[in-house]
Amino acid sequence: MAQCFRRQRPRRAVSRAHRGVFAAVLAAALGAGVLAAAPASAATIKVQYPVTGQSVIKKTGGTLELGPGTLRTTVETRTGGADLTGHLELPPAKSSFTVAGFIPVRATVTVIPTTPVTGQIVQGVVDARSEAHIQLSDIWVAGVIYTPVGNECRTERPVAMDLRSEGDFTIFDGGTMSGVYTIPDFRNCTIFGPLLSSLVSGPDNTITLELGRATPITD
Repeated sequence: MAQCFRRQRPRRAVSRAHRGVFAAVLAAALGAGVLAAAPASAATIKVQYPVTGQSVIKKTGGTLELGPGTLRTTVETRTGGADLTGHLELPPAKSSFTVAGFIPVRATVTVIPTTPVTGQIVQGVVDARSEAHIQLSDIWVAGVIYTPVGNECRTERPVAMDLRSEGDFTIFDGGTMSGVYTIPDFRNCTIFGPLLSSLVSGPDNTITLELGRATPITD
C-alpha cells in the first residue's frame, strides 16, 4: 500500500500543476488579474465551456430551457483586452405555452447558428454577439392536434443576440451571460406562418446562459 501511494503522488502533483499553469496563463493573458508594468505578449488561447440556460419569450410568457451544450472559443489577446470567436452548440429544446390563456401548445425549438460567436473582452467584461435562426417543429395544440409546419419553419432572418457577462464572471471559471433579443416573423411554415408570427414574434425576449468552468481545447 505504501508503495502504491508513493507512485500516485507525482501524478497528482503534475495534474494540479497543469491546472494551475492553465489558470495562470488565462488570467494573465486576458487581464483577469493585476496588470503588469510591461505589456504581456499576444497569445492565442482555445477553450470550451459547458453551457446551460433559459430564454423567456415575451409574448407567450413561456420559459425555454437551453442545453446542456458547448461553447468552443478562440481568444486572441491584445493590448487592453482580447478578441474572441467561437461556436455555440445547443440541442433542440421543448417549449410549452398557452394560447388565449388556456389552450396548451407544445413545440420543439432548434437554434441554428448562421455566423460564429464574436466578441471582445475589456477589463474582465465579455461582450459577445451571436446570430442564429430559430426553427419550430413538432407542434402540438391541446396535446392532440398536430400542426404540420414542414421541415423548414424558421425565422425569416437570423436572430441577433447581444450578450454581456455579469458581475462574477471570470474567463477561467465562467459565469452568467445575458441579453435581450427580438424574434422576427416566421416563414416556410405552410399556412401557419402568420399565426406563429402573431403568437411568438416580437421584441424584449430575454436569454441567460450559464457557462461552466473552462477547459483547454487540444485538437
